Amino acid sequence: MTEELFDSLYPIKLKKLSGTHWTPVEVAKKAISFLGGDETKAVLDIGSGAGKFCFVAASISTCKITGVEQRDYLVQISRKLTEKLQLQNLNFIHDDLQNIDFSHYHSFYFFNSFEENISLKDKLSKDHSINSTLRDQYIVLIRQKFEVLPMGTRIVTYCGEASEIPANYHLVKSSNKGKLKFWEKVRDHG
Repeated sequence: MTEELFDSLYPIKLKKLSGTHWTPVEVAKKAISFLGGDETKAVLDIGSGAGKFCFVAASISTCKITGVEQRDYLVQISRKLTEKLQLQNLNFIHDDLQNIDFSHYHSFYFFNSFEENISLKDKLSKDHSINSTLRDQYIVLIRQKFEVLPMGTRIVTYCGEASEIPANYHLVKSSNKGKLKFWEKVRDHG
């Protein structure tokens, strides 16, 4: 599937945000090949936005893919597309990250979801403003959630500083000029 074909599934407003906020198709393919496995694996997209990573991943993998997003209108669009594309291994949750139990998932995808709190470029919501304190709180929260997961847990980060990745994870490899990073938990916390 090409970027153009995929983006054509979205309303015009969301198409315009694709270059800034949505995962490129080739990046999603690389990410799910590292994160995935068989249908027993569960992958969580943290801050799934319009669900582009999730759709690509679910279409080429048998893993159970879940996207969590705090904006209800994006979750509703994603759920409608899931029905239209008849993807049985895909689910979207409308919730805040702090309410999600990471222990239900084997691996995680994270595309710089908190950037919107420090940059208003192509903002997703009219009411959104700069809030670096909130960004920092989310980074600490996600790092704490990652720290306690079992050995072998995998994470893929795209863009950003990867400051949410705890020291007990090893950088396995990187791609896309260092923007795409593949992590695995190699030791327990402490």
